[in-house]
Amino acid sequence: MSDRDFFREVNEAVRQDQYRALWDKYGLYVLGLAVLLVAGVAGYNAWTFWRQSERQSAGAEFTQAVILAENGDPKAKELLDALAKKGPPGYQVLARFQLAAAEAKAGKIDEAVAAYDALANDAGVDRILQGVAVLQAAGLRLDKADFAEMERRLKPLIDPNSAWRYSARELLGLSAYKQNDMREAERQFSTLLGDQGTPQSSRERADMMLALIVGAPQTLSSTAP
Repeated sequence: MSDRDFFREVNEAVRQDQYRALWDKYGLYVLGLAVLLVAGVAGYNAWTFWRQSERQSAGAEFTQAVILAENGDPKAKELLDALAKKGPPGYQVLARFQLAAAEAKAGKIDEAVAAYDALANDAGVDRILQGVAVLQAAGLRLDKADFAEMERRLKPLIDPNSAWRYSARELLGLSAYKQNDMREAERQFSTLLGDQGTPQSSRERADMMLALIVGAPQTLSSTAP
């Protein structure tokens, strides 16, 4: 089922028990993935920018590596490793992103998180792309990390001037919900609804999560105000 079909079904669920049924059916992971779709779009736009501004040969090599990776060809890693080490600066960064994504796809979550963390902490990486790396690492950690870790990872991105504040708050809200901290989850999703700049897709997900929170056990947390 596509992301669009999923949210169409959500919009049709007007009663709380239907929302809960959807949650049981699709789980936390689909929602986390929906949040990270924004990061995927940003990555594609960044690739387009670098393709236009860097040498054409490096762009062709990167494109070839991505196609090979999609087809499961092990040669993709060789090309990406070479670009990450010796390619033009922009393509070095994009190659590192692609290598991290390949680790995640292969189920090597710890390695992928480490790779994204390295990108997030690299002063030579554009700040927008650093934010993408932070979101990707946090998304991969959502299943196992406690709220304190997620807050530490995402706090820099919830600044009012951050391009990633909406995605960061969604992940924080999902983390709090997963930890059964309904007060904190409600605070995060309510903040999203109260921000006039929140994208419509994020607003719809926040509405759905707040509907799920109603009637759920309320748990106090040290993170709650």
